Amino acid sequence: MKNIKFILTPLLIGITIFSIFRYVLSIKEKYDLLNSLKSLKEQVVALEVEKQNLSQELDQATELQQELSEDISRLKDNLKASYGRLTKLFADFERVHQAIEQLDSQNSLLKAENAALREETNNLDLEKENLQARLSSLTELKKAIRELKLKMRKVKTEIKEKVTTEEVIEGNRGFLVKDGKSTHPLLKVRIEVTPLPAKE
Repeated sequence: MKNIKFILTPLLIGITIFSIFRYVLSIKEKYDLLNSLKSLKEQVVALEVEKQNLSQELDQATELQQELSEDISRLKDNLKASYGRLTKLFADFERVHQAIEQLDSQNSLLKAENAALREETNNLDLEKENLQARLSSLTELKKAIRELKLKMRKVKTEIKEKVTTEEVIEGNRGFLVKDGKSTHPLLKVRIEVTPLPAKE
């Protein structure tokens, strides 16, 4: 009996020590698990907060993207309108440039005409001075009268030659002319003129 007690006592002490050790280990594991659970809950809360923040940022980014899309659409419309105005300005510039070139060419022509007119005026002034010099003397005046008579005779002979040739003149019998056209069909009239004999 003593031997059994002697054997069972250390065994019971060992079992008790082992049970206490296991109990302490289980309590430690329990606290470790509670700490891990607490940290996990904190992480879950942090993740929830981060999720809400990310959701808000996503909403803000979506709104910003929508605003940017509207701004891009407005800018495209403005760009189209600006392109149309720019095209019109280029066309206007081209027309103005052509008008300036035409005005430059007309200005050059007018300058040339002005120079020619000045030269003609100078020539007419010289001719006038010559005529005044000629007409101031009696002999020159007689010469001029003779030249004028010769010219008159030449003109008379030319007129006689023209009158003797048959000319057909179109007429409209005195009817009205509308828009540059006669209101009556054209009528051909032949006019013959017989000159008077020249006086000696």
